[in-house]
Amino acid sequence: LGAGGFKTAHPGWLSLTPLVESGLGSIPGQNVAVKRPFHKVFPSASSFMYKIGRFSSVDEIAKLFKEANVLYWSCSLQQLTYAFIDRCIAASDEPPPFNIPRVRFIDAGLAFSYSQRDSKPTRAGSKTGSKCAGYLVEELIEGGSDTFLKFIHNMDANPLLDE
Repeated sequence: LGAGGFKTAHPGWLSLTPLVESGLGSIPGQNVAVKRPFHKVFPSASSFMYKIGRFSSVDEIAKLFKEANVLYWSCSLQQLTYAFIDRCIAASDEPPPFNIPRVRFIDAGLAFSYSQRDSKPTRAGSKTGSKCAGYLVEELIEGGSDTFLKFIHNMDANPLLDE
């Protein structure tokens, strides 16, 4: 799918067992965007071209947890904001003189890959393994710019209303 300023995005699919009732993971084989953070590695100080470098699994997972936590709290605050707006509109004698857009954050979650080791079970039937990589799994918005309008870009908090 591409690379942004600090994450690569790859096509993937998600099947949870059991399926959740709604949202991300509610459809078997759901198409998703699988994202991983990266850092830029410049071969020389004068080069503008870079290679994608990966963080250690510990650093990668910490960065992904931070991003997922920010997304979680952003969604919660947005729900509170719309609930407040709805209560104010319901209590008012007249509707507002302007349209209030209903925007949303993307549905997302964390996924981890584990190594599979040929080790002796630590408990009956279990084997040890360690986390190899972390991924931010996001719903994939089908249809491109015809169905999706990005209001705020990651690199600039100013609304993109003219685009």
